[in-house]
Amino acid sequence: MNKAAFGIMAFLVVAAFCFVPAGLDAAGEITHDGTNVYKVSTTETFEIKYTLDEGDEDKAITYSAKVINKTGDTMSSAVTPSSGSLGSGEAEELDVKVPSTAGEYRLVVEFFLDDVKDSQQEYVFNAVNPIVLTVNLKADDVTLNLEEFGVYFYVDGEKQEDSFKTISLSANGTGSVSYDWIANPDKSVSHSFYVKAVGGSGMIQGLDEVHVFYAADDDYSLIIVVAFVLLVLLVFYAVRIYRKPVKNFGKPKSRR
Repeated sequence: MNKAAFGIMAFLVVAAFCFVPAGLDAAGEITHDGTNVYKVSTTETFEIKYTLDEGDEDKAITYSAKVINKTGDTMSSAVTPSSGSLGSGEAEELDVKVPSTAGEYRLVVEFFLDDVKDSQQEYVFNAVNPIVLTVNLKADDVTLNLEEFGVYFYVDGEKQEDSFKTISLSANGTGSVSYDWIANPDKSVSHSFYVKAVGGSGMIQGLDEVHVFYAADDDYSLIIVVAFVLLVLLVFYAVRIYRKPVKNFGKPKSRR
């Protein structure tokens, strides 16, 4: 029994080492306060850090940073500063310019010790075009003092903390409110949203009404290519029909 117990303990120790999460011993790191979905053509701030191991305290730490797309192409001037030196355990801020084209990208940071590459860390993020959600509002009683009031948008039942808007209604009690939803939702299923007043106002049409929508893909490049190919084929076919000679089989014989 002792041998069996020892064998089990040895197996558990080996298994524990095998299932240590990848990158746990990595000295370099990239962090960001928030989600990994950003609006196109904006700027996000990241922090990088590298902590020297014992025995390496006298080595100089430098880094090189870049943003690449899914095909491995480097985005020009996307990181500021794109290189520099670090103090052990000290955070350095990097300003990353989100590309203007929606898609998946990676912030890649290489860490060097005495100019020798030691490790590389990556941070995957998505650049998206905002999904504009709009609701039309109308006060049932135009005599109400509803010139200004605050509302929040709820998407898929979740309150969007950054969606607070102060609304102004016109003299006839009508108005509208919009919110740029920065997200990368599932495009194969439907989503819903509604607008809720902060203080509550049951006499305004449009509040608390649920709207269903699909997050359509904004990348129409493939559709444009297919449409262009079809147009070329149609033109070619039309020209061929136009230039095709008409055969004259003569006057049909009369019946006797």
